[in-house]
Amino acid sequence: MISIIFSLAMMPLVSKADEKTLLVQYAPGEIMQLIAPVTEPEKRALRDRYFEQNAETARKHGYRQEGVLLVEETLSGDFSPNVFVISRWPSLIAQKTFQALSSFSDVKALRREAWEALRLYDYELPDVLSLEFSQDKAYTIAFAWANPSCPGDNAEYLASLPPLLDKVGGRLMHNFEGIVLSAHNPHALAPQYISLIEWDAHDGIQQLQALPEFAELTKKQQSGTVRYELYRVSPRI
Repeated sequence: MISIIFSLAMMPLVSKADEKTLLVQYAPGEIMQLIAPVTEPEKRALRDRYFEQNAETARKHGYRQEGVLLVEETLSGDFSPNVFVISRWPSLIAQKTFQALSSFSDVKALRREAWEALRLYDYELPDVLSLEFSQDKAYTIAFAWANPSCPGDNAEYLASLPPLLDKVGGRLMHNFEGIVLSAHNPHALAPQYISLIEWDAHDGIQQLQALPEFAELTKKQQSGTVRYELYRVSPRI
């Protein structure tokens, strides 16, 4: 079972180029953890109890919250988290050591009570990664589950996307592959791709979808996936 989400009231440990920018940087071997909760106000006391029993121990094992992406709109899919919390573990060993503690095992069952739904996506960094989010830009994050019958179609879609993004002021910040998922449903499958896109304009994605050549390209995305989720997000700075 992958680690915890921290209270959104906690101050993230981040680098800021200025007051409008959130800069998150990872070194090779670190774990980027993206946490997607669905919360209910009446369960706040349970979440507070969960944090109290886990937060300090997790920090001692190297866990850090880096920042928060607020979900403005669910554009595709039937899962609607409140936020995506960007966090890190210093290594897979550090994370697994924490997960093996009896103190964590004793309280992790609280997750089902404290959150309506909770997904934790882990990605081990093979290289240096720098992600910069600005209040002056717009962002989307996509989750794609590949179609085993057409395994290369979504990869082809992603490879062909950057030139079209250039036409509408968009940029593929990073595409993550090899994700590990933990969720309330122990049989839930991880997406094969998580893609972050930055847009110069809030309606950038609508401009992309209006391009004639995108209509043809999107057929590859549709045939190459069995499930697809897309969210409009903004950084909390």
